[in-house]
This record gives sequence, C-alpha cells and structure tokens, in this order.
Amino acid sequence: MNEEDARRQLAATGRLAFERRLTFGSGGNISCRLDERTMLITPSGTCKGMLAPEQMIRVDIETGEHSGGRPSMETPFHSGIYRSRPEVGAIIHCHPLSCTALAVLGRRLRTALTPEGLMVLGDFVPIVAYGTPGSDDLADKLVRQLGVSRACLMQSHGALAVGRDLQDAFNRMETMEYMASLQLMVERTGDVKDLPEQEVKHILSMAK
Repeated sequence: MNEEDARRQLAATGRLAFERRLTFGSGGNISCRLDERTMLITPSGTCKGMLAPEQMIRVDIETGEHSGGRPSMETPFHSGIYRSRPEVGAIIHCHPLSCTALAVLGRRLRTALTPEGLMVLGDFVPIVAYGTPGSDDLADKLVRQLGVSRACLMQSHGALAVGRDLQDAFNRMETMEYMASLQLMVERTGDVKDLPEQEVKHILSMAK
C-alpha cells in the first residue's frame, strides 16, 4: 500500500471505530504496515473519530524512530507484533464496552457460540495478562501471549485484533465486540451451550 492511501485508510478506520462505539474519547490506537521496516500509527492522545490523514505518524518498526508528531504510547506493542508476525498488515486496539467488561472480569470470549465467531476469530481468543499501558512489559506480554491468534482481550484494559489489512483487522474487532455483547446477554439466561464439537471442527476447516 502506498503511504497516501494508507493515511486515508487509517483516518477512515478511526472514524468508523468511533462511530461504531468501539473506542471512546482518546482511547485506542490503530496502525498499518507500509513495508517490512515501516508502519503508520495514530498519534497520541487524540480522538480516533477526528483524525486527518496527515496526522498519522510514520514509525521505524525496528528502532522506534518516528517523524511527524508523537505516536501512540502503545507503539511498542504494535512494533513488537509486526516484528514477530510478518503476515500481519494492520493492528487495531480499542476499549469496546463488552470486550472490556469480559477483560475486567477475566472471562474468556466464547467464539463457538456462533459460526461467524469461529470463522472470523478462530476457536481461541487469549486473555493477555495485565501490563501498564505503554510499557515494554505490556508489549512483551502481548507478543508472547497473543501468539498466532487473530485477536485477544487485554486484562482490565480492552481488546486487540490483527489482520492482513485494516479492513480485516476492523472486521475482527467489530465481530469480537458483537460476540462479547451476545455472550454477556445470553449467559444471563443460564447455562448456554457452545456449538457441538464436531460442528466447531467442521466450521474451522471451512474457514482455513
């Protein structure tokens, strides 16, 4: 992706995340990979629904050197994921209400409640142990505990989704929040079952 298009797509994704109530105030951060060495990321302390393309910060994934302003405080974990996952082209971190509720409660996200949950998110969404925002500790935990998963909850913090591009990552984030809201709703009624194990295997094989 050329840089001009990437800047426009980042701004559009930020607006969409804000409009869909996936992020609030200045919370969250979004990035995309330009090439093996470089990413663009949203600036620190800004409302994601009000960003212009020229405000995105260019960052060296290896060194952290940046130009164009002050990048998100969470730049270390974005860089770490890009370094460890060469197939990842975009990362979205938000604080959507239902996902964050599960993260605060320490409850896993049940993707096997519906076929879509499995197809978009896979059969396992880890809960990454708490780390102070912006710290190397959090970056290390995210890289290690996310592993090869497509998304994760961040304990007492929020949610994160990765994808081959911004649309892919956004679809996962929005699906994750939908699944979290559905889970919190249906579990109030009592013992809710996941899809049968054989169906789970069948759906996962279809999604490969």
